[in-house]
This record gives sequence, structure tokens and C-alpha cells, in this order.
Amino acid sequence: MNFFEKLVVKTESVVNPEQFKFDIMQDVQMELIRRAGGDDIAGTWIDANSAQFRQLMDDERFNYIERLGNEDTHDTAMEEIEKKLTPLNTIH
Repeated sequence: MNFFEKLVVKTESVVNPEQFKFDIMQDVQMELIRRAGGDDIAGTWIDANSAQFRQLMDDERFNYIERLGNEDTHDTAMEEIEKKLTPLNTIH
């Protein structure tokens, strides 16, 4: 991402932080579902993880929204979130 693109993203987050948060959460949730198995398990993933996912996103201690929106910290934040959620192979 070049400087201009970063500036646009940062400006959008300042102008409408709730939309920025929603967009980040939606993109991350879709990516986590894709990593877990895609459309075939989407409903199961949502049932098992959506409440915990929202709690993680809202927990200011982790600062996930900001970290996920930053390309330098995005991958690490994704890995942390993935480890904290319920693995689908434990759902019966």
C-alpha cells in the first residue's frame, strides 16, 4: 500500500470510525471463515464463534481493529484471533 492509499484509509477511519470498524470486522470474519473451510462451514463457524469474535473486536486491551487495519500488524493480529476462537473440529 503506497502512502496515498494509507492516507485515504486513515482519513476514512477518522471521518467515520464506526464504518471503518464495521468494514474491518466484516473483512476479517470473512477471511477467518475462508481459512476455516469456506462457505461449507460458514453457518457452523458463525454459530460457534460470532459472539466471541465480537467480544475480541470490542476488547480495547487487544486493539484488534487498529492492528487489523494496519498492514504491518494485520497478519499477527489475525493469527492471535484465530487461536482464541473455537476450532471447528471441537464442535459436535
